[in-house]
Formats: sequence, C-alpha cells, structure tokens
Amino acid sequence: MKDFKSLYSFIDSAVRSRKYAQNTAYGLKAAIKLFEVELKHEEKESLELFETHLEQIYRDVCTKNSQKFTASTLEVYKSRVKKTLSDYKNYGVDPTKMAGWSPRIVTRTPRKTKVEKPVPDRGADINIEDEGSTDLSQMHKIELSLRPDTKFTIIVPRDIKAVEATTVKAVLDSLVKHEQLPE
Repeated sequence: MKDFKSLYSFIDSAVRSRKYAQNTAYGLKAAIKLFEVELKHEEKESLELFETHLEQIYRDVCTKNSQKFTASTLEVYKSRVKKTLSDYKNYGVDPTKMAGWSPRIVTRTPRKTKVEKPVPDRGADINIEDEGSTDLSQMHKIELSLRPDTKFTIIVPRDIKAVEATTVKAVLDSLVKHEQLPE
C-alpha cells in the first residue's frame, strides 16, 4: 500500500472516472482531513499502518472534536474513512479494476417536513396518557402566576364534570404544604 496522501489522489481519480459524485468526494475528503490531523508520521507513510491503528486514531479524533461534532457525526466520518480505505484497496491500487468498478448509485429523496402540533407549556409533573389523541381545541389552559418565580399551569377539558373538578381539587389540596403557625 501507499502513503496516506494517495487517498486524496484516489478520490480525485474516482470523481474523474464518475465513480464518486463531487459532493461525495467532498464528504470523504473532509473525513480524511479530520483523521489526518491525528496521524503520526509513520501512519502518514503507510496506509496499512493507518488502517491497523484506525480505532485508536478514531478515539483521538473523538477526544479532540467532542465539542465541535456530535458522536453520530464523528461516527459518520469514521464510516467515510473506512469506505474510502475499502474502495481504495479494491479499486485504487489497480487501474484495470477502477475501469470495471460499478458503484451502487443511491438517490436520496427529500425529507418530508414534519408538521408539529403546538404543545402547551407543561410542568414536569403533568402527565397526559395519550398525547396523540388530545385535541387541544377542546381543552382549557389555565395559567396563574402564584409568585414572581412560580407559574401554575393546568389543562382541563372544556366539558369538565363536577366529579372530575372535585378530583382535581382534591389532588391540589393534597399538594398544599401546611405551615405551622407560631405559638
């Protein structure tokens, strides 16, 4: 195997041969650059050594870039490096293999935008069993500022029954902390 820089040449060659799309090449090169920063001199000189030490190098990449990238993004970069190494070993070493290479073409469909229902501001102790079936237009949302730093929010059905209101009142009464009056 050759040195680490030969991966860049391989990617450029794959783009010229229409094996990689230009955007794919940008992504692969970005991943390779991220890993290249962490390489020792010997690993830059030998792709075989780089591949052998890939997991240790990946840990260094994660450590140094944990504030900049999410764990899933770093995992994507690692998979791109592995893909580049694999493609290089299979098609980059022998030019005749490059000519016979038919990469799988993946067409991406645009993501569907998710329409989110507005969710009322709820406290940590509020628990609605089946939020999917809750029709907020059939609910009363009552917000009270009890103290400057405390807000009280309750969501009840518009057609609340007296028995249900009594239950809610009993729950609220059970939460009240009774203060001892000074003697």
